[in-house]
Amino acid sequence: MSSTVEYTPFSDIYANFLSKITDDMYMELTPEDTYKILSELLLSALPKFEFPRQNLDYELKELEEEDEDGNPVTDWAFVNKLTNEEINIISTYMIVEWIGQQLASI
Repeated sequence: MSSTVEYTPFSDIYANFLSKITDDMYMELTPEDTYKILSELLLSALPKFEFPRQNLDYELKELEEEDEDGNPVTDWAFVNKLTNEEINIISTYMIVEWIGQQLASI
């Protein structure tokens, strides 16, 4: 019997965001530093999503995957399963935040 995932991990949003930008900086950073930056972008993008169809609350979850040592992976995740449209909206707002950072650093 397979279980149905009823949440959306932040990593799904991160992957969508990273597929939309071309910034070699993320390849030069450690995974921990990259996730920290992506998390900051995501959390600053959420208030811009004014009228989501569902609750955008999130919590630390034990995901249905394991690391290379066979240990369960924990990560932040939305408590609801987001639609592709909602994931795209959040990742687009992350791009807005990212562009703001790029402009501020020029």
